[in-house]
Amino acid sequence: MDQDVIATHLENLDRRLAKVEQILPTLATKDELKTLATKDELKTLATRDELQAAIAPLATKEELHATEGALRVEIRDAAEQSRRHMTVLIEHQDTKLQLLAEHVLSLTDKRR
Repeated sequence: MDQDVIATHLENLDRRLAKVEQILPTLATKDELKTLATKDELKTLATRDELQAAIAPLATKEELHATEGALRVEIRDAAEQSRRHMTVLIEHQDTKLQLLAEHVLSLTDKRR
């Protein structure tokens, strides 16, 4: 009977050891642990409440999308207004060029 109990205990130990052997490679080494932050360093980090307070005034995705649509309309309107303004300026320059050309022609006609 003692042999059966010992054999059962050894089997249990073998199973446990096999599980530990599977976990060991995933554990951090001593050198890797040295690179982690200390308690004092962790205390300097922002808390969840501080982060939420900092994020609260920022726009949500929905607000950004709504603003983006309004900006597109504003930009389109400004582009159209600029185009109309440039058209007026170009027409004004064309008129000036026409007058200048007519004046030059009148001068050349007088010299002949």
